[in-house]
Amino acid sequence: MDSLVKVSTETEEFNTIARMLAYIRDSARQLEAPALEYCIEMAMKAVSTELNSRQDAPPLPPEFEMATRKLQ
Repeated sequence: MDSLVKVSTETEEFNTIARMLAYIRDSARQLEAPALEYCIEMAMKAVSTELNSRQDAPPLPPEFEMATRKLQ
């Protein structure tokens, strides 16, 4: 049971990170900071890969999926 709670908590943490990264990326875009935007998108891709590798993870938010799809 503890392992299920741990996985759920980790997944929630990754989802929180995903939302924060999307916000930071959008802010970098508004500031016209392409290098920062690129770095954030690479971090988003790493988080997306981790979440997609988890069988119990809920689907990523649509805006996050769109952002990571364009990187592939």
